[in-house]
Amino acid sequence: MTKFLHIALLLTVPLATGCGQVVGKLIPPQTFNNPANLDGAQLSSSSTLQPAAVKGTIAYDTSKTAPPTPFADLQYPENVPFGVRPYAMKLQAQFTRAVVQGSCSFPAAFQLTVQRFDAAISDASGNATLSVEPKLTVTLTKTGGTATSATYSISDHTVTVSANAATTSKAINILTSGGQNNASATAHIVADQDGLAGCTVQFTLGKTSLTLSDFS
Repeated sequence: MTKFLHIALLLTVPLATGCGQVVGKLIPPQTFNNPANLDGAQLSSSSTLQPAAVKGTIAYDTSKTAPPTPFADLQYPENVPFGVRPYAMKLQAQFTRAVVQGSCSFPAAFQLTVQRFDAAISDASGNATLSVEPKLTVTLTKTGGTATSATYSISDHTVTVSANAATTSKAINILTSGGQNNASATAHIVADQDGLAGCTVQFTLGKTSLTLSDFS
């Protein structure tokens, strides 16, 4: 996270004092891959999928990995003249594969809907959360497995979540003060196969990107 923000903020150019807003309007949206090292993050269910629409929650948190993987603050505003900063951000994340484990049936294919997706950054001072209810339905196709687990590929799997000016400003403040930061992602899911009840599921994120825009 520090690296991509550092690059983004260095792209601003020093002009006369008081011209921050004018400078910001000249800065195009900046897109950076793998924010907070989310590529490869594994969102896992903490409990088994429940019947009645076979629903559950999957999550990933850098503060709970083993070992924890927090990231440091950005030194700001030294890297940016005249206080130019973004006031909008958009995170895109792809679900690249899934693993289903436990005592349930493993269908050859099934559909799963991401009802809600949250991405958050936090430090000792608080947190900023980007949320969306995409109602994104993906098709999972079995590619291999054993008696107790199955691996699935995923189609049509990009989720996009955006932040308004207030949330973006809070996120930038977290990233530039208050010490070590953590990132998390949570998805609320519903599957269309009752036979999946009683299993756990783990999704792997890939090709995540963050776009910063609306500089002023």
